[in-house]
This record gives sequence, structure tokens and C-alpha cells, in this order.
Amino acid sequence: MSQPIDAGAMLGGRYQVTELVLTSADGDQVLSGIDQVLNRPVSILVGSTANASQLATSAREIATGERYAAVQVLDLGISEGNTYLVTNLAEPADLLDLVVQVDAPYVEPFYTDTLGTEIFGVTRSKEPARYEDDAEYYEDQRTQEEQRPSMLDRLPEISLNEKLNSIKGRFGRGKQTPPSVPPVLPAASVGSSTEQAPAVSASSPSAPAPAASSPTPAPRETPAATQATPTTPPAPTAPPVGQPAPKVTRMETTDHTEEPVVTSAAALAAAQKSRGINVDESGQRVASSFPVAAQSYSEPLQEDYEDEDEEAGEGRKKTTRLLVGALLCAVLVLAVVFAFNALGGRAPEPVASDSPTQSAPDTSGGSEPASESPSAAPVEPVVADLSRMVPGNQDLNAETDSTLSKAIDGNPASLYRSYSYTSPQFGGLASNMVLIAELEEVSDVTEIQLEGLNGTGGSFEIRVGETDDLSDAKMVSSGSFTGPTVSVPVSGENGAAAKGQYVFLNVTELPRRASGGNASRPYGLQIGEFRVS
Repeated sequence: MSQPIDAGAMLGGRYQVTELVLTSADGDQVLSGIDQVLNRPVSILVGSTANASQLATSAREIATGERYAAVQVLDLGISEGNTYLVTNLAEPADLLDLVVQVDAPYVEPFYTDTLGTEIFGVTRSKEPARYEDDAEYYEDQRTQEEQRPSMLDRLPEISLNEKLNSIKGRFGRGKQTPPSVPPVLPAASVGSSTEQAPAVSASSPSAPAPAASSPTPAPRETPAATQATPTTPPAPTAPPVGQPAPKVTRMETTDHTEEPVVTSAAALAAAQKSRGINVDESGQRVASSFPVAAQSYSEPLQEDYEDEDEEAGEGRKKTTRLLVGALLCAVLVLAVVFAFNALGGRAPEPVASDSPTQSAPDTSGGSEPASESPSAAPVEPVVADLSRMVPGNQDLNAETDSTLSKAIDGNPASLYRSYSYTSPQFGGLASNMVLIAELEEVSDVTEIQLEGLNGTGGSFEIRVGETDDLSDAKMVSSGSFTGPTVSVPVSGENGAAAKGQYVFLNVTELPRRASGGNASRPYGLQIGEFRVS
């Protein structure tokens, strides 16, 4: 175990120990200190004799990037036989992790020795078992696990071709069409129910003409004489003058079965009469054969509806045009009024009068009104003097007043230091201490900067006033003394710069000195430069 390091000790001639944070069971010490060269707080880990080698190895691995850690390595060295590591401000647990060996070999627990003795007759070795191909074996195992996730072992194999063939067959069955079957045409009755006419479709191919030698039977002498429809219709001929042309009617059924075409008006009339329907000579149905409701029905004139729609459309168009015209007129009137008001209107013409007018006397004396002065530019603050005030105990720290000018001489290396105390409340001798910066004139204050503090903690207030009376000044900001330099922004009302000639630094609690302080009286104020801007 390494010897304990007291506060105030120097490591490597550069790092001053300010506090012992904790000591581990192995003797490793976590310290807080100050880098005297850079004047910044650091954390220090001093390794025990057993963990010194591991501490150096971990520091090198972190510095080269081989190992990740939540700390930043700043320095590594040996002082009086102790290996120490300097890092940024870090948690003690993160620092102690650096002395623990990473991926240490597994060691069997102590209670397995008895079991080994009972089975093998000897005590089990405490040295961990190692094999030459351990790294290769585990690397192959990890690669196989990454290449084949365990989820794939539980998924069934799916054949894409079988699924595609199944889908194809399903849609193919829906698109099959039955073979075309020529329709069977029933015989149609023309004239009486005893006479048959051949079922010849108008769209069917031409049938062969009968042989010339075959005798053609003479048609029966009946009132309604019929004749078979020839395959090719004869060429149309002009009807005789005064006689209406025969009307050809084609009768269709709902089941798409083609019926024979009747080409004679007389045959059509005979067929209608055979069904009990009254027709005229041309085969048209007479009005008396229709129902009573149908006899008085007449189709509405489409032209009348179209005319009404056109008139309604014209009316709507006229209304729309009128509305658009009225809207445009209103817009034009508003535009003219706006332009007239914007231009200020025309000046009234002078009216001639009989009596001569006398000009008013010029009281301005020929001088033009003075233009308004531009807004005043902000005044940069310049510190003229620095004084100290201790309410209730003005003699406290009076011997250090001669060094107050060092805080405003522009050199951060020259320091003003107060007395050191056992507590941050001035050792119970005062409640606060005020440093008063007097400016050359009333200025715009936007920031206060304190340099060379060398302390942590504490608290202060910033006040700005027109006079050197603290009670009349207005508090504009507050803060603490942690760090080598503290910058405090200052703002007045509505975010503007604070105006005044006196800036008050009211120290309500002293900071703890980071280095160079007395161990019994660690609290005190140190300022290298008090800047006002």
C-alpha cells in the first residue's frame, strides 16, 4: 500500500494536491489538485504498489485510443516511488476502474477446491486454464452467430415457384371460356300456325342456292301469302309512285337467339292479325289496340327542354356578369379613394380678393428649426479607482487595501489577496465585503470579468448605481468564483445595458482557494484583474 499523500503536496513539481477524496481497499488514492502551470483543477489517481503497472497500462491504452474511458488523460508520472495519473475532473469510480484489469481470466471460486479433492484426489489448481486457440475458437463462433441469426431456424422454408404456380392456376381458371356452340334456331311461325318458314339468320353465311332442276312448290293460296326469304336479298328498287315502301321489321328475343326476318309488310300484318292484334294494311298497330292510358300519351319535346336549359344558362351567365362588373367597379372606386388619400389630394386654388392681404410678420427671425440630435452613442466604461468596504467591520482586511490597485492595473499576474479564513463567512467576523469600482463617468455596463481567481465555490452579487451608496445601487447579476476566470453578463431594464458610474462586487461568501492556501484557513479571495465592459 502506498503512503497517504497530504493536501498541499506537489506531484511531479507541477500538480499541487488540494484534497484527498477517497482511498480504495487496495490502497489506491483519488485526489483533487491544481495544475500550477495552467492554473486549472484536475483529478489525480495514485496507484498502489500492486496496481501501479495496471494503472500505467490503462493510461497508455486510453491515450492511444485502444480503450474507452470516461476520463481524459493529461499526464502520467512517478513521484517518490508512486505512480500517479492526472486527468480532467472525473468521478472517483471512473478513476478506480483504470486499476482493474480488463477481460481478466476466470478463476474458479474457492469452494470448488473441496469438490476437486473428492473427485480427483488433489486440490484444483488456482491458475486459470488457457488454450492456444481460444481466441480463434470464440471468433469463429461469434462469426457464425452473426451470419445466421437464430430467428431463421424457426422460419419454414417457402418455395417461391410453388406459390407462383398456385396463383397462376387460380387466375387461369377464372379466365377459361366455354367452347363456342352454334345456337339452335327454332322454327318461327309466319302467318297461320300451320305454315313454317326456314330459319335463316341475317348474319349467317350465304346458303347455297337450290338446283335449277329441282321443282319449286307453288305457294298456298291464302290471304297472307308467304315466301321463303332468299339467302341474298334482292337489290332495292324504287317503289311505284303513290305506293308506300314496304316496312321491314326484325324481331329479336332476349336470349340472343336470332329469329327469322320478315321482309314483307303483308306477311307482318298477317302475323299480327293471327295473334289477335289490330293492324292496318302497312302492318302498323292501330291506335284502338293500345291501352287507354297509352292512347293519350305523347313524348315530351326534347327541343322545348333544350330551349329552357339554354334560357336558364343565359340567365345565370348574365347574373354572373353583373356581379363581376359590380365587384370590379367597387374595387376601382376603392383604388381611386386610396390613391387620392395617399397623394394628399389637390391643393385648393387661391381665391382672388379685392382687398390686398398683408403678410404676417416673420417671428422666426429667419432661422430654421434646429434638427433633433441623434441618439447618444453608448459610453464605454473606464475604471478610475477601486476601493473596499466591509459593513460593520471596516478595519477587516484594511492592511491589504494598498494592493487593490493591482486588480485594475491591466496585468493579470499582479494579484490582490484578502486574508484567509477558516469558514467562507469571513470566519464569523463579517457578513460580506464589497469592492467598489468607480468609473470615470456614467457609462453603459454590459459585462464584468474577474481573472486570476484560483478558487472554487463562494458567491457574489453585481450591483450598478449612480452613487457610491450600496443601498441605492440596483442588483443586475450574481455568480460564484469557480474557475480561473469568471465572466458575468450584465443587463438593465428591457435587456438594455445597465447605466451607472459605480460597479459593486458584493462578496457574500468566500471561495475555497485551490492552491497555495493555508490548510487550516483555506477560504480567501484572490483577484488578478477586475474588468468592466
